[in-house]
Amino acid sequence: MANQLEPPGQGVRLPTIARLLRNHDSSLRVHANEKEPGAPHPDRNPQVESIEEQLAKFRAAGQPIISVDTKKKALIGEFKQAGKPWGKEPIEGNVQEFLPQAVGRAAPSGIYDLQRNPGAV
Repeated sequence: MANQLEPPGQGVRLPTIARLLRNHDSSLRVHANEKEPGAPHPDRNPQVESIEEQLAKFRAAGQPIISVDTKKKALIGEFKQAGKPWGKEPIEGNVQEFLPQAVGRAAPSGIYDLQRNPGAV
């Protein structure tokens, strides 16, 4: 884009481009996962209605309603982690994440009681 804005013999810096884009209501955007592939499954609505029925019965009986969520499997080992912890020295980690270098694999999961509001990971 910078080369399209440059007059012959002049340079345009990135801050100038950013300012021009902001002046035209543009900004940096993250990718939004909103598109569902294909048509919705025909049995989806009856399935949701059945679950809602069961939830109502459990609520009326004072029984716990538990939600369980499992994340994708993660390798356990000295791998680079996201984030920036405070410290005086960098934290060393393996350059690549390969299964043979891992101590093991974990599937992080959480459980939550919708009735009583406690949760655990």
